Amino acid sequence: MSRRPRIKLEKPIAYYHVMNRTAQQEFYFEGDHVPGFKQVMLDIFQKTASVFYVNILAWVIMDNHYHLCLEVKKPPMDPEDLRIRFERLQEINVDKRRWQPELAHAYYKRFTDLSEFMKSINLRTAIAFNHARNTKGHLWGARYNSKIIEDETGLLKVMCYIEHNPVKAGLSRNSSSYPWCSAGHLKLQLARKKTIDFPAIDFLKTVPRKRRARTYVQLVDELAVRLYGTSSNAKPEDDSEEFPLTEAELEKWREEFASRAPEDWSNQAFGSEAFQQQIALKEQAKKQKATKVRQEAVKRRRGDPQDRPTEAYKRNLK
Repeated sequence: MSRRPRIKLEKPIAYYHVMNRTAQQEFYFEGDHVPGFKQVMLDIFQKTASVFYVNILAWVIMDNHYHLCLEVKKPPMDPEDLRIRFERLQEINVDKRRWQPELAHAYYKRFTDLSEFMKSINLRTAIAFNHARNTKGHLWGARYNSKIIEDETGLLKVMCYIEHNPVKAGLSRNSSSYPWCSAGHLKLQLARKKTIDFPAIDFLKTVPRKRRARTYVQLVDELAVRLYGTSSNAKPEDDSEEFPLTEAELEKWREEFASRAPEDWSNQAFGSEAFQQQIALKEQAKKQKATKVRQEAVKRRRGDPQDRPTEAYKRNLK
């Protein structure tokens, strides 16, 4: 059976939801296997993202899988910026290489490619896991799943879905209490009075910059209450400003979120029906093209009579 063609957008900025599971869905990331390995994974994610043109907008590491919400950028090629990113790559590589300006275009193509980013983090986490246990073999069970996110409203919903994984699994009462998701890390940074440059996404554009991270954590926890009936600490006691969404708006979010939760990986798109159909057609066209290429290759290997020069063609060559 042929591999499913991966659909990626050729745009200056594209958003993706990606997920990968361990082999046999084993709970390798529990503390019993490799203590502290979730922190190792997070470090690998962040260091690799600093090499690629990738921003990790939301993440969660569970005991047998992870989710990432990614912003993949394709800015105009800047050789100096590529050199800096290449140097960062050498800091995490075992085999060091020297920068070669003539390969700048090849590195640009690599550093702006989602598949290359996923290949890198999956390879590095597998190597680190096997090294820690002094073992060999596969850590990840299959290719990663990916969805293209249509717009910023869908983007924020996917981010909330990712944050809710530990709540649905019963690992915490709300997302911000789980240490291995972005909401939990944001809550910890806020408690330490750190300045967080959280992206202006959807309605968060109307929120003052210094309050966006806190508002996002509130939204994530409030939606968890409405979707899963958990308790929430979404509104800290020291928070004097009102939450920017009304009760009616929150309820509309809950209804839309419940009906469009990005759990179905059969379609490589998250968004409107028209967008999903558009991506499905792209996948079908890519699949048909790959099938045609394989069929032509088989004909050439078999020496198909239809591909052989005819006698009339040979006479015309003389």
